[in-house]
Amino acid sequence: MLDHVPGARERAEAGDRLFGTVDTWLIWKLTSGHHVHVTDPSNASRTLLYNLHTGAWDPELLKLFRIPAGLLPAIRTSSEFFGEVSTSLGLQKMAIAGIAGDQQAALFGQMCVHSGQTKNTYGTGCFLLQNVGSNPVRSRHRLLTSAICQIGQKREFALEGSIFVAGAVVQWLRDGLQLVRSADEVNLLANSIPENGGVYLVPAFTGLGAPIGMPTRGAP
Repeated sequence: MLDHVPGARERAEAGDRLFGTVDTWLIWKLTSGHHVHVTDPSNASRTLLYNLHTGAWDPELLKLFRIPAGLLPAIRTSSEFFGEVSTSLGLQKMAIAGIAGDQQAALFGQMCVHSGQTKNTYGTGCFLLQNVGSNPVRSRHRLLTSAICQIGQKREFALEGSIFVAGAVVQWLRDGLQLVRSADEVNLLANSIPENGGVYLVPAFTGLGAPIGMPTRGAP
């Protein structure tokens, strides 16, 4: 956007443009009376601009991608008071006191609060996360190292393996190819043959996850 939208870079460098992830946008809208522009480590680490070791936006990466630092939200902890809801949703004065990324929140939702504990969620995609504690471990198998939260000064990290399309492929078989009338029929068909004859489907419709980590624009 900075490179291709006319005037965007000039306005960003002048402090007239802001950028953030979904959590940033939600809090900005919910605090419309004050416009709080924040994020937390779990979401900041998804931008490729966050330094896992310093807990801040990385100046070298900002320089590499030519992104003005003032464009980005302030990185706060995952659990603190960010502001009050000031929209007309009937939630006025309700405190906003937590931010968590999708899979990081699921990790704690499954009570994986100690190093070594691991969860796997099955939904649209399939995501395996292992809590690795307070040090950002670098994977020897090309898994993603990600920030999962920060409480006070303590930051926690995880290793993540991702399959971007999992349950969604069943929906594609049903609604796209119309090979089955219901999701349950997939199991019936799979169990109706003794083996697959060496045929495999790699559902890389939105790219390959770990250990490849490459997004694509369409089907493989």
